[in-house]
Amino acid sequence: MRWEFLRGDTALDTSVLVEIALATREGRFLVKLIVDETVTPYTTSLNVTEALYVLCRVLGFEEAERRMNLILDSGYFNVVSSERLSKLVAQCKCVFPVSIADCYTLALAKQYSIPALFYKPEKELQPILEKVKEWIGNEILFLAEYLR
Repeated sequence: MRWEFLRGDTALDTSVLVEIALATREGRFLVKLIVDETVTPYTTSLNVTEALYVLCRVLGFEEAERRMNLILDSGYFNVVSSERLSKLVAQCKCVFPVSIADCYTLALAKQYSIPALFYKPEKELQPILEKVKEWIGNEILFLAEYLR
C-alpha cells in the first residue's frame, strides 16, 4: 500500500467524510492517519452538511447526526466556514462543470494551498482533472485508488 502520498494538511471532500462516518476500510485507515497526526484534515461546513444528508439516507437522521458529531467533536477536523470561500467557489463553478459541493472542496484546497482528497474520481472531474489541479495549484488525490 502506498500511503506516503497522503501527508500533512488535506482538504477532505464529502465522499471522504462519508467513508469515515461509515467506518469503511478506507475510512478507518484514514482515521488512523489522522489520529497519528500524519494527516491534518480540513473540510467545509457545506461538506459537513452534505455528508449529513447522504448519511441520513442510509442510516436515518439520528444515527447520521450521531456519527457526524463524533467526527466533529473529535477535535481532529478543521471545519472552515463555507462563507469564507464563496468567491473561489463561484469562480470554480463558473469555470468547471462540477458540483457546487466539489467546488467547495477545491476552493478550500486552493485557498489553503493543500491537496484535495476525494474518495474516487467522479465522471465529470476525470476529463478536466489536469486543468483543475492547475487551478488549485496542488494535487487532487483519490482515497480508493491507494488502498487496493
